[in-house]
Amino acid sequence: MYVVVKQFLERLGSSEDGLIEYTHGDRRIAMAVLLFRVITIDGKIREEEVRRYREILEDFLEVTPDELDLFESVVREQHSNESSLFPFTTIVRKMPIDTKRQILTMMREISISDQELHEFEINLVARTAELLEIEIEEE
Repeated sequence: MYVVVKQFLERLGSSEDGLIEYTHGDRRIAMAVLLFRVITIDGKIREEEVRRYREILEDFLEVTPDELDLFESVVREQHSNESSLFPFTTIVRKMPIDTKRQILTMMREISISDQELHEFEINLVARTAELLEIEIEEE
């Protein structure tokens, strides 16, 4: 797993030409960091949000229960090392439109899982949609 993370960081640092082929692991980490941002953006990490986040990791990103703790620690490290969304949205932007929409939907699901929608969470989803070049529908 650490080799995957090291390669991921090396590719992030050399993305000047935009022609990088990201691995499956890179895409999973980038998506997970975007999802994790929703949990932390309001300054409070709530159990309900973490529970929904982990469900998404297992179901959508196919993180097995055996690798969940290690995967989560890599995501938390990436989250704390990079304050900008840009490196992660750069990877996700190259994915199919349906996948990008699904990520935004999952971000919304995490944000409302604690029955409290914070303005920072709304702004994060909107900014992510903008960086992914996706129009979001008002509900």
